[in-house]
Amino acid sequence: MMIGTQIIAPEGCGPLVKDVVYHLLHNGAQSGRILMVHFDVGKDVGMPKASLFSIARRLFEEGVATSRIVPVAQQLALPPWLRQFEGVNLEEQDGLRAKAKLSNRERVENRLLHITSAVRIIESILSDQDPQAEINRRAAQCNPPQHPSRFRLWLLTYLCFGRDMWALLPPFHRSGHWNRERYPDRKFGAPSLAHGKHYGHGSSREMTEACIKSYRKRAQLGKPMATIYAEAMVEDFHCRVITHESGMKSYVQFQGEPFPTYWQFRYRVVKAFGKEMIQKLRYGSVRYRTRIAESRGRFSEEVSNLMERVEADGFYVKERPKGYVEGTNLPPLCVVVSRDVLSGMKLGIGFSFGAERATAYRMMLFCMAIPKNYFCRLFGVPFVPGEWPNQGLPGHFGIDRGPWARKELIEAMEKRFPIRDMAPSWSGQSKATVESSHPKDLKFEGKPTYVQSELTPVELAKREIIRLIQFNNGADMEARFDPDRDLAYVAPSPVGLWNYYDERFRNDGQPMRVDEAIRTFLTPIEFLVREDGVYLDGRRYSSEEFEATGTLERCGISQGMHSRVQGYVLDMCVRHVWIEVDGRLLELDAKLRIRGDEETLWMSIAELDQWAEARRAVNSAYRAHQHANTSDYRQRFEQSTGKSWEAGQRKSGKPKRASNFNAAGTSSSGKRRSA
Repeated sequence: MMIGTQIIAPEGCGPLVKDVVYHLLHNGAQSGRILMVHFDVGKDVGMPKASLFSIARRLFEEGVATSRIVPVAQQLALPPWLRQFEGVNLEEQDGLRAKAKLSNRERVENRLLHITSAVRIIESILSDQDPQAEINRRAAQCNPPQHPSRFRLWLLTYLCFGRDMWALLPPFHRSGHWNRERYPDRKFGAPSLAHGKHYGHGSSREMTEACIKSYRKRAQLGKPMATIYAEAMVEDFHCRVITHESGMKSYVQFQGEPFPTYWQFRYRVVKAFGKEMIQKLRYGSVRYRTRIAESRGRFSEEVSNLMERVEADGFYVKERPKGYVEGTNLPPLCVVVSRDVLSGMKLGIGFSFGAERATAYRMMLFCMAIPKNYFCRLFGVPFVPGEWPNQGLPGHFGIDRGPWARKELIEAMEKRFPIRDMAPSWSGQSKATVESSHPKDLKFEGKPTYVQSELTPVELAKREIIRLIQFNNGADMEARFDPDRDLAYVAPSPVGLWNYYDERFRNDGQPMRVDEAIRTFLTPIEFLVREDGVYLDGRRYSSEEFEATGTLERCGISQGMHSRVQGYVLDMCVRHVWIEVDGRLLELDAKLRIRGDEETLWMSIAELDQWAEARRAVNSAYRAHQHANTSDYRQRFEQSTGKSWEAGQRKSGKPKRASNFNAAGTSSSGKRRSA
């Protein structure tokens, strides 16, 4: 044991009291005693105190040998009253007190100066028959003389804590922590300059409870503390407002009951509810979390594997997509993306019109589950192997309580992977990884404007898919790199980080077959089967594989007949569809009815609906047109001939043939007549 070692007697030992911490100070070889110090920290107002204790060396060593005296498990480096400064650079902290009249270093050096003479002869002092009396005598010899208990505290603290000058720091941080309710009739704090030194009331228990009760009753989201106090003074403390000759107003209680000042009210409320709770009530939990609350570290600290945690969220593109019919536009395009928390790579993408719909989330999951070259082919996006390497579903999804949280979709997904948490709506920080990667648009002031895109929805979707691939290969993920020698030459892109962990099999992705992904995530729909193929709102689909199945012949479809078949579509792009044939999924391609521009085949189901609606309106008018057209041309005939379109009479029997002509147009003599 060294000087200052903190020891304890779990069950007591001689003069040592059970469970009291003592500090070893001196082992006197000649006196045969052990000197120890006990520091009384105190639980209320006042400075700590230090007392000397002695125990016979024989009894002490016997207690140590039998474990009746043991060192404290956690040895303090500073006195108990400075415990909260453990590990703090007190010299540096003192430099931050720029406006202090007296620095802490000056205070500490003044105390050290008083005890220096006693430290020099400490061996003779501790060897004295009554060392505590000798220390008190040294206090009186100081210039100016010091209080014996204070001098003893400084000296013994300095010796027990490694002769560290900063152990002499005054415990000013404990000031004001005593219980004011013990003096309910005394007004503490700075005197009022306006109303006098003794104006106001003390903080009794009853007034404290009244303040807490009033705040609990009147606190609301966005309501300032000053407004709550103003209401409480009139409604709860029954004060009245009076106006002084100066025109200034103040509160008065005609029954003489005590009432708090604003700062008393605020102090009691903050102490009872905590600053965090009050700020949440004032600003809302989301604003508190994003602007006020301290950082709790990075989100990536929670994961160690790829796809261990994935976040999904949607955003709107700034342009309004061009409609399929000339001069029209479609609702804004919502883009839903998912992002891996560990690598930062965007894993999947989905689309919907007008709102953040479950359709977009299902498409995003479909994109995640299948190979990316297959997904890009469905949209006609050029794909380079390695630029978008992920495939499979995650082990943990972070979603919000929006359209994704539909009961049937969650139940279907939970069969595959657990949805462990659902972020509250309008809480961006709950999905900060994916929210921070959304494209940022500059908001202009003044008259509202919007951008009318020259791109079709499919072209916009192609752009967003390419934007995602661009992000995965160009975003800077350097902040996610730990100083690991294996990472020294890894490119700081999401793809680079993904490949690094994937090569080490740190990937929690769950595989899924393409046909199962189609059945699970794409939109089920019913197709019309005619003699030449499968139809969806006038668009014909077919494929060599489908024609080879003989489905049309087996269904007995002939001219003018048709039947129905179940299938699936990708809402944003109906260039390809899938139908169920004999328990197998067949992929069909859209076909042109005449030779033309194949770019017209790339369209969304919303555009197809818009086209079908326009054609239904045209066909409705065309049916009336056909009747009117018939009447028009009949009238023209009658005007040109003066006769009816169907002039004539119906007669019985067969028409008679002229006797001078046979069927060949010759006379009975066999000679052809002239015209």
